[in-house]
Amino acid sequence: MKLRTTKIDGEPATPTLRDVATMAGVSAATVSHVINDTRNVSPATRALVQQAAAQLGYVPNQEARNLALAKKPRPVAASDQSKVPSPAALNLAGQAADLAHSLPANVINLTAPARSPRQLLRMLRAVQPISRIELARRLGLDRSTVTDVFKPLIASGIVIETAEPVPTNGSRGVGRPPLNLTFNCDHDVFIGVNLGIRGTQVGITNLGGDILAEEELETPDDPKRSLDLIRASIARVRETVPDQILRVIAVAVPGPTDTDRTRLIYAPHLGWNNVEIAQALKFKPLAAKGGGSEFVPVIVENDSTAAAMYEARLRLNDTTAEAPNNFILVRSGTGIGVGLVLGGEVYRGSDQGEGLAGEFGHMTIVAGGKPCACGNRGCWERYASASSAASLYLGDRRQLGGTVAPRFVEIVARAEAGEIRAQRTLERMGEYLGIGIGNVIMGLGVPRVIISGRIVYGWKYFQQPLHDAVALSMAGKLSGWSVEPGEPRGAGLGGALEVAVDEFLTANLAWRVSAAAK
Repeated sequence: MKLRTTKIDGEPATPTLRDVATMAGVSAATVSHVINDTRNVSPATRALVQQAAAQLGYVPNQEARNLALAKKPRPVAASDQSKVPSPAALNLAGQAADLAHSLPANVINLTAPARSPRQLLRMLRAVQPISRIELARRLGLDRSTVTDVFKPLIASGIVIETAEPVPTNGSRGVGRPPLNLTFNCDHDVFIGVNLGIRGTQVGITNLGGDILAEEELETPDDPKRSLDLIRASIARVRETVPDQILRVIAVAVPGPTDTDRTRLIYAPHLGWNNVEIAQALKFKPLAAKGGGSEFVPVIVENDSTAAAMYEARLRLNDTTAEAPNNFILVRSGTGIGVGLVLGGEVYRGSDQGEGLAGEFGHMTIVAGGKPCACGNRGCWERYASASSAASLYLGDRRQLGGTVAPRFVEIVARAEAGEIRAQRTLERMGEYLGIGIGNVIMGLGVPRVIISGRIVYGWKYFQQPLHDAVALSMAGKLSGWSVEPGEPRGAGLGGALEVAVDEFLTANLAWRVSAAAK
């Protein structure tokens, strides 16, 4: 995908430093440091910036470059030679850039002005309360852009301004205290549904991230019966806040969805095929506060993608990270799913792919191995998912009558109590998990991996075997790869709620701001 630069007199505008920053997924200041060599920047980040500059044909302004070098000279020491990216690191960054450029236009819009409303709304939700100046600084935007985005939202009451509290020691400076922006938590609510294999969670939240009500129910095998129970649960939780407007309902499902995100295509562990979830969960907003007569939007999202969106928001508050917000999310529960985030945006696959991107849980890692619910043998999730822990733990004892298979959390508890068999089980899972992660890194060309789901509870036992397995793969030969634990809640109800809120912010509010600016 090419950068959509604006045209001046019919000719494309010259790429700017900010265009390079947007394409590379870093701040404009980081691009400046790379070009002018005025500060140490990680090899992976430097490679991404250089790749973006080359593809855009960006030519630095020599006068500005000379000024920067005069202000911050940084002699190249002998020790800096070790910081030069290796050919492997450059190749890895190149693969990530190539993948980003191959995405359809509706996944990543690289034009900074078009992305500004979405970026600002997401950032505000992640770090609120925050001042306009700080928002502009974090995203490399003009303060006037921040003002233009939030002006109509403040007028409508969705966003409010609050003064910073006066310090108790009375040391506040001269003048009015600065104003912070925050979402109005009494204005809108969102419902999330995490449709699990054994159980389903339903919850309601506001723009502040508060869980206002939550329910859990068993998931029946029959999809109609299950959706009837979910519908009744949704009705109950939304009645807990009758004076607020229900904006979006999101359902995280254990399988791929259609491109419109209304239908579950296939859930192998449930045995569900082509289930019209959005149609079954249609609600009208409550009449209070002018909710309107249109049906509340229902978004059906793959649970791994939902978890990836949750983790992406958490990392918006990391002001120290120079690396772009690109990562692979591996969600391990009953099965294994993979979500991909590039430049802070999730990638769901092309229209032709019908949302099948990320189904790595069913790649074969053991030829002729254990049978899988999908019909294949030796699938990754049969060896590295949280649900696979029981078969690894029991081994041959599984054939003995009356043996009750322990759940994953029980195995972790036994490992914590010092049981060697439980510890070895988690270590073996880590090895299998690492084998699959090495394959995924090489297949997608993104070196950072975040683990999500119940499996993170056993992180300390499988961390080393996992890293050892990745190190033995081709991915391990590349510098800069990493695997880290995420938040278990993101793989459950937290991910579903994230989808609902993000849909409102990016599809509703961002559009409203853009329309008001025209």
